[in-house]
Formats: sequence, structure tokens, C-alpha cells
Amino acid sequence: MTTITIFIVAFFATYVLLRALIRLAPALKLMDHPGGRKDHLGTTPVVGGLAIGLVFIVALVYFQTSGWWADVLAVSMLLALGVFDDIHDLAPRPKLLVQAAAVLLMFYFGGLKLLTVGNLIGVGSIGTWFFAPAITVVAVIGVINAINMADGIDGHAGFISLIAFVAYAYVARESALWEQYKLLLALSGGVAAFLMLNARSPLLKQAKTFFGDAGSMVMGFIIAWFAVDLSQGDGRTFSPICALWVVVLPLSDCVSLMIRRRLSGGSMFAADRHHLHHYLLMRGASVGQATMISATANLVCAAIGIIGWQLRVPEQLMFVGFVALFISYHIHMTSAFRTAQYLALTSESSRAEMPLN
Repeated sequence: MTTITIFIVAFFATYVLLRALIRLAPALKLMDHPGGRKDHLGTTPVVGGLAIGLVFIVALVYFQTSGWWADVLAVSMLLALGVFDDIHDLAPRPKLLVQAAAVLLMFYFGGLKLLTVGNLIGVGSIGTWFFAPAITVVAVIGVINAINMADGIDGHAGFISLIAFVAYAYVARESALWEQYKLLLALSGGVAAFLMLNARSPLLKQAKTFFGDAGSMVMGFIIAWFAVDLSQGDGRTFSPICALWVVVLPLSDCVSLMIRRRLSGGSMFAADRHHLHHYLLMRGASVGQATMISATANLVCAAIGIIGWQLRVPEQLMFVGFVALFISYHIHMTSAFRTAQYLALTSESSRAEMPLN
């Protein structure tokens, strides 16, 4: 099967499956209802992740790459967990336990092993040694949560995922890792089909389906999976820090937000409206504009990672840039939301002091 054929087949298979699942969603109770923090219009099916996940599982079985049975089982576990969470809204702890189990399954049987973080400080490659299983679990769950947090407006998490898969597909092709390349093409086709029914455009004023927790969970897991797979092991030249540049913005948003929540005395897992996409909306961007601004920024960061790899920029320099970007992002977002909260409180105080006529 040619590379373009893989993309096209995955695209149309996902699109057709999405259309069928959208009709079945009410019976499956996979519907997202507006209210609280959710201000979308009308009840919307949350079957995007389910469709992409099922097509990806078929691709894993069809290509039967090394360790494919562990890959299928791990993705199936997370897909089932995500669907159950979409229906019943699980607490964080059971979700973290299943996620950790899926990562450990991949670690011991699927080759998902973060054995080195690269030459970050100029003294040689830093290994993870016997901490490798724990570090791999933390790293993958971190990416899962980053994509989950990014899934707040139409098209946002979808474009982040698509950019990551296309970037990693390019790396896989340039590295002659053909098994990974074919799977990433299938994923790219699946996410592209989802965006046709999710991202705002002149032809789509309102999303017909959402990722759901199944989508953000599985996409985050697969992004982390390929970031590790393409940067670890014999014959790999793609450094871990360059792989992280592909998803530096959602990771920065996730870590920055968890720090801000902890410093304010709240739970790191408590939902709020202080994400990057909320900041863009606060600055006056529409949903479509916020998605495109974020997608462009993610594309630029991914390009920096790829170009840095191809030009053999020292890993320690890429790491310094990564840290500088995070610190700048964290300082700016902290200041922006503090200012917004101050202005909101000032406005409320002024209204309360106005005399009644």
C-alpha cells in the first residue's frame, strides 16, 4: 500500500465511521451537554476520539508492526477508559491508574522505553537507568494531560495532534523508520477527517462532534509514544528535546497551569478557564481565530524542533531555548490572568458601589 493510499484510506474510513457514530451517539450516551464551563451551543456527540482510535487499532493489526499486540491492547484500554469517562465523568485517580497500566504494558512489551533524555547539559547523554519505567509513565501521562487540557475549543486539540503526527511522520521517513511512518500517516488521515467535522470554517459554523476524553487521552498517549519511539534506541538520531519541541506549547500550558493552580491553593487537576485558548478568547479572538493562532504557533515550534534536528543544533542549546520559552510563557500567562482577575474584581466593586436610582 502506497503512502498516499494509507492517508486516503484512513481519512475516508474515519470520516464514514464518524458519520455513523454521530447518529449512534445518543443511544450510546456519548453526548456532551452545555452548561457550567461548557458554553457550546446544543448537545454534541463526543465520538471523534473513538472513531480515530478504532481506525488506528485496525491499522496496527493490518501492518502488524513489532509488538503490535501490546500496542493494540494499550490503545484499547485507553479508548475504553476514555469512553467510560465521557459517559460517567470519572475522578482523576482511577484514570491515572489505568493510564499508568497502559504505559507499563507498552514499556515491557511494546518497546515504549524512555531510556535517555539526551545530552541536555553538555556532559553526554543522560540515562534514566532503573528509573526508566517510572519516568516513562510520568512523561507519557504528562503529554496525555497536556492534550486533554488543550481540548477546550473546536479544532484546538485536533490541530495540535495533526501537526505532531505530520512532524513525526516526516522524522520517521527521513530516518527510514517505515513502520512508524505508515502508522503516522494513518493517524494523520484520521485526525484530518475528524477536523472536517470539528474545526470552525466557512462551511462549518458549529462542531458536529468533539474529541471527548477518549480522543484527548488516546491522542496524547500516541503523541508521547512516537516522541519516545523516534528518539530512543539504535539508529535514532532524533533527540528527545527536539521531539518535545513539537509539543512544547501544550506542555507549557499544562505545566504552567498546574503550577498556578497549586500556588493559588487549588487542586492541580481542577478545571478552570485559564488555558492558552481561553487567553486568546479573552484577547478578543473568535473560536476559529484562537484555533488558527494556536495552530500556527504550534507549527512554528514543531518546525524549530525539526530544523534543529536536521541542522544538528546542540541539544543543550535546544534545551535552553525550550526552558526559556516555558519561563516566558509562564510569566506572561500568570501576569495576564492576574490582570484579568483584578480588572474583573474592580469592575464588580464599582458596580456594587453605584447608587441605586
